[in-house]
Amino acid sequence: KLPNEKQLVEVFGVGRTTLREALRLLETRGVITIRPGLGGGPVVRRPRADDLRESLTLILQFNGASLTDVIEAREALEPMMARLAAERVTAEQIATLRGTVTRIREHPDDDLVFAKENQLFHSMIAEATGSRVLWVFNETLKSIADGGIAGVEYTARRRLAVAAAHERVIEALEAHDPVAAEAAMDAHLGEAGDYWKRKYPGLSTQSGGWGQ
Repeated sequence: KLPNEKQLVEVFGVGRTTLREALRLLETRGVITIRPGLGGGPVVRRPRADDLRESLTLILQFNGASLTDVIEAREALEPMMARLAAERVTAEQIATLRGTVTRIREHPDDDLVFAKENQLFHSMIAEATGSRVLWVFNETLKSIADGGIAGVEYTARRRLAVAAAHERVIEALEAHDPVAAEAAMDAHLGEAGDYWKRKYPGLSTQSGGWGQ
């Protein structure tokens, strides 16, 4: 928790208007949050990938980017990450990845389970690269190109097909085979992109509201 407004004005030797503007800018950048009420005030927080998502979504919408544009970015990024992850993935991360597949298969009719485990699968692979830069960009693109948010619905059969695709990626990762991991992820994302374009052609090409 940062000092109150009166103390910060004295510390930095600036006016209240200047201080409030500085705090507002820090808040928009995700560095602090302003808690209202008695005992509230500015509190330091760790910026999250979601903070970048909001800014990037706005930029993409103003530039007329479609959901297909975002999907293509993921198709370029994630296979490369799978290749890198195959060289660095740990046994604990493999176990976590296998757990996501198991839970999807155990609950093929559950939207919430699928969304959670699918997100965790892709996040864990990004984490396994050991690159914080790749992880942040992956989290941002993944949250923008989220089928559930965009209105895409999956059947139980489709969810099981996703689980099977995930398992193929995991097998390549566990074998520490970069080429196979890259190919498996490329095939998986290609299937997902084809599904979205086939089932939701208007959504894939429209500009704007897909990221809201």
